[in-house]
Amino acid sequence: MIGSIAEQVYVEAGETNVEHGGALDALNVILGGSIQMARDGKALFSVGDGDTIGMWALFDRQPSVVSATAIEPTLLLMIDREEFYDLLADHSEMTRELFYPLFKSVRSLLSSGISTPAQTGG
Repeated sequence: MIGSIAEQVYVEAGETNVEHGGALDALNVILGGSIQMARDGKALFSVGDGDTIGMWALFDRQPSVVSATAIEPTLLLMIDREEFYDLLADHSEMTRELFYPLFKSVRSLLSSGISTPAQTGG
């Protein structure tokens, strides 16, 4: 099903496919190659085969907090937000399966970043 809305995109080495502060309206899965994630010109980390760029773009309309630049020639599988929503509307069974791991991930992030009064001495 996802294959019906996904598009392959080729990114040349040195090409930026996501700009810091720019609109991010698609999820990108790296099929081959690698991408450097940076903010304000400072490299933060790199992602490669099987990793994703813009996972939150499917759910959040906020601008990108990082830029993404290809380190080498890179092939991406791009899933547009609006087409993704249309697919979910047509296949509601996917919604539950998709959101459960997403919420589990958010819950884990929130749990690891929130201090309780006992931890802070308060």
